[in-house]
Amino acid sequence: MGGLFAQTVMMAGSWATGLDPAALGYVVQSTSLGIAHGVRAGLALLGVLALILGRGRRSGAAIAALVFAGAVSSFAWSGHGAASEGSIGLVHLAADIAHALAACVWLGALAGFCLLLVRPVTREDAATARSLAGFASIGTMAVAILVVTGLINAAFLIGVDGLGRIPGSTWGGLLVAKLLTFTLMLALAAHNRFILTPALSRAIDADADAADAGRRLRVSIGLETLAGLALLGLVAAMGVQMPPASM
Repeated sequence: MGGLFAQTVMMAGSWATGLDPAALGYVVQSTSLGIAHGVRAGLALLGVLALILGRGRRSGAAIAALVFAGAVSSFAWSGHGAASEGSIGLVHLAADIAHALAACVWLGALAGFCLLLVRPVTREDAATARSLAGFASIGTMAVAILVVTGLINAAFLIGVDGLGRIPGSTWGGLLVAKLLTFTLMLALAAHNRFILTPALSRAIDADADAADAGRRLRVSIGLETLAGLALLGLVAAMGVQMPPASM
């Protein structure tokens, strides 16, 4: 709902208009951006209800996950992914949806791991180590999807003619910052997977003190989560800038 308000303000150029029910109604009913915001808010509410009503049952969590995936997918209709026209535009839209879903898998897992590691890890926390190790293949798949779909999106948003405009544009500067942040996240994720998680598992298997291994993993995952939040901010800023292909 906050996004709908901000979108209305940007379109009208007035803060007062953002609170005008008639203006809000027009944006929701007559623009694809407004429709996407309305659908997203509705799906988010349904997802929360599914979690509350299905508490303790896997079916409730599964339904909520599907509903939230739909909410995430709606971002593609309120961003650059919906700007391309024709059949080739469907490729851009699909890539944008896959990109957003893969990012949510990664960032959502980080949020879960932060909750698991919020307290000191003990030698009895074998489940935590198994969860961290078990995410390895899923995380690798998410990164692969992010890279492939990111290249597809870049082809649409930059184009051959727009390559020379990247250095001098705000969008290009944000893109460079995004890629650097993504690289940092990837380095931290690799460090967690290949060094810190195995160290925690070894400490637990050897019935040794796992507190130190857990602390190092907690710090690393915390930094990776902060980098992920910074990346979301960069993506949000890129969404309101004109990409090189549109200049």
